[in-house]
Amino acid sequence: MHSFSGGSVGDPHRFGSDGEPIMRPAYEPGDLALIYIAGTYRCPAVVEITGEASFDASKKRWGWRTPVRTLAEVPIDEAPTLEEIGVPRISVGRQSRLRITAEQFERGRRAIEPA
Repeated sequence: MHSFSGGSVGDPHRFGSDGEPIMRPAYEPGDLALIYIAGTYRCPAVVEITGEASFDASKKRWGWRTPVRTLAEVPIDEAPTLEEIGVPRISVGRQSRLRITAEQFERGRRAIEPA
């Protein structure tokens, strides 16, 4: 199982006409998030954003790095699917981030956190 503890999550970037990275994540310290693993349609972790996103030029695709603290996680095969939390797969498409409702977040959180 991958652990996000003490780590970070990555978000994609593009470069603007001035050569500077754009698409900075809008997360703020204290925000909570479900981690979605692309291609699995599953959300195996709940994390808290612990710092501001920063750009790491050494990362080819996921240049924006945001520090997180893992609050709960489960093995990927036990993680809730997008459908189980009420998010249609098609809404994810090619996006790396997706705003979900409070109800969807709570469904995911309840499925991940121990009872």
